[in-house]
Amino acid sequence: MRKNKLKHGVYSAMFAAIIFVSISFISVPDGLGGVVHFGDALIYIAATTLPFPYALIVAALGPGLFNLLSPAGLVHWLPFTIIIKPLMAMCFTSKGEKILGMKRNIIAPIFAGIINTGLYFIANVVLFSLGFLTGSHAGTWAAGIAALPGLLIQSGGSVVFYFIIAHALDRLKIKKRIA
Repeated sequence: MRKNKLKHGVYSAMFAAIIFVSISFISVPDGLGGVVHFGDALIYIAATTLPFPYALIVAALGPGLFNLLSPAGLVHWLPFTIIIKPLMAMCFTSKGEKILGMKRNIIAPIFAGIINTGLYFIANVVLFSLGFLTGSHAGTWAAGIAALPGLLIQSGGSVVFYFIIAHALDRLKIKKRIA
């Protein structure tokens, strides 16, 4: 039992670090002033390979560290991130021998994307109303609406990245190696 806790702890630390690095350094401009990063797709992979509590910790820790340590001063996003990302991870299951072998893991990215888009929309509205974000938007709701295209692109890109990575990991039979 202790061996499994250590193994899951090590994999969790690895996933959190990879998610942090991927958000920090591996991103694609979305054409709207934002970026699409691999972090959410890797949260999905962590949630499909690690037991439930570990996946939730990874989902909060990797992106949370990015918010905390970002040179762009993104610490105001931290409270939202450490709530939203674990909620996204809860859509997935680590049961089964394959990541994409469970129907839940095939439809989960849709629900995770809805959670991501909806709750970060609300976060944008809150942060604009509190003065943490500024811009030429007429009001806080307008700011939230202006952020929607970028949020949708991020969520859609995460789905694509997730299926590519999950398919490759399933071919490598990675779940048998981690279990």
